[in-house]
Amino acid sequence: MTATCGAKWAQAALGALALIAGSALAKVPAEEAAQLGSRLTPIGAEAGGNADGSIPAWQPLKQSSLQRGDDPYAGEQPLYTITRANLAQYADRLTEGYKALFQTFDDYRMRVYPSHRSASYPDWFYEATRRNATTVDLTDNGYGFCCAAQGYPFPIPKTGGEVMWNHIMRYNTRGFRGYVNAAATTPSGDHVVERSYFELAYAYNNPKATAEDIGNQNLYLFTKLLSPASKAGEATLLHVPIDRVKEITGVWVYSQGQGRSRRIGEVGYDNPLHDGLMTHDQVDMFNGPLDRYTIKLIGKKEMLVPYNSYRLYSDKLRYKDIIRPGHINQDLARYELHRVWIIEANVRPGTSHRYKRRVFYVDEDSWIVLAQDMYDERGQFWRTAESHAINFANVPVMVNGVQVHYDLQSRRYVILNMTNEERQATEYDWTAPAGYFSPNNLKRFATTTTR
Repeated sequence: MTATCGAKWAQAALGALALIAGSALAKVPAEEAAQLGSRLTPIGAEAGGNADGSIPAWQPLKQSSLQRGDDPYAGEQPLYTITRANLAQYADRLTEGYKALFQTFDDYRMRVYPSHRSASYPDWFYEATRRNATTVDLTDNGYGFCCAAQGYPFPIPKTGGEVMWNHIMRYNTRGFRGYVNAAATTPSGDHVVERSYFELAYAYNNPKATAEDIGNQNLYLFTKLLSPASKAGEATLLHVPIDRVKEITGVWVYSQGQGRSRRIGEVGYDNPLHDGLMTHDQVDMFNGPLDRYTIKLIGKKEMLVPYNSYRLYSDKLRYKDIIRPGHINQDLARYELHRVWIIEANVRPGTSHRYKRRVFYVDEDSWIVLAQDMYDERGQFWRTAESHAINFANVPVMVNGVQVHYDLQSRRYVILNMTNEERQATEYDWTAPAGYFSPNNLKRFATTTTR
């Protein structure tokens, strides 16, 4: 499912993140912006490949009839397979989290395939991103930005905060609706699948929106749990702003027992989620805000990351085919060599978070966080997460639907956004007016039959 489509968005306060205070860099000079569409792709990645050709030049998938389960690279064979035995040979291109997975599980392996820089987006979105390069400024000490309504806000970033803004504000069409499934596992692989239905519409990245129209609004979301029976009927409404320091996320919940809706305080940061295996701000790999962290741009590096993992979205699979003890079925995963931005986040003095340090690995071609390493309050490695991005070229949109969040200390994990057993695929470019996402409408959404 989505770039963004979290089965637990109902409980997470998603949205734009707060950047480090004092970031003065934002829009770039016209001569630098002119590189977009030439040396750089229209959204700011290096257009060319690497020196030895193991990373190709950008060649996006064109609009096609690809549907769920279709894999444009199905005929390819792995270039090599990494196991614990040959781990040292590839260690420099692996995150700390992947190295920890190899050391924790004897049977863990990574199949590495030819790289394809397949990300593609609509032409109007490219044009909006080009405009943003010379017009978008940070506001509110970096906790917001002005003045844009579409496009990546910082296609030529100068700070780690600007890179993270691109992840949060990336294109996911005007909105989408559908069903998603999540499962938190035990060390033995036991699990209960939680099925949810959601409807999400964006204010930002709607092609008809203007900066004046959307104000500080990013997205609207209805979501409800359908199973298991013990949780069925729980429903939530979110109004997610862009600048979450200026304005907190609006969160309303519907109680089936009480038969009414009520507003609650914002749920986010390190509040636990999915049996405590992840935090609310891990949904969508990271949803912010970042005001508890100082953010550092480490640079760009060639790394092995999940990419073009079409098999994990196939309707030929069942959830039991994917879920295994300790980790997902690695025979279904695909890894490729890509250039990623490396961002380090450390807890700011005077604040707290159960993750004292986090390292994000952000794809240059989509601005999606593909992997994340998390360290506990003592500074020791604790958790890692990965997102299996694919390109729906028929939309077109790059999504990071299937996400796996590992707790290496407990040997448990949670997998989000599985859609394999759903009869209906996610409907992209669905939208509804802002008035539809009202607290008064939450009860109707919670109690009516879905599609």
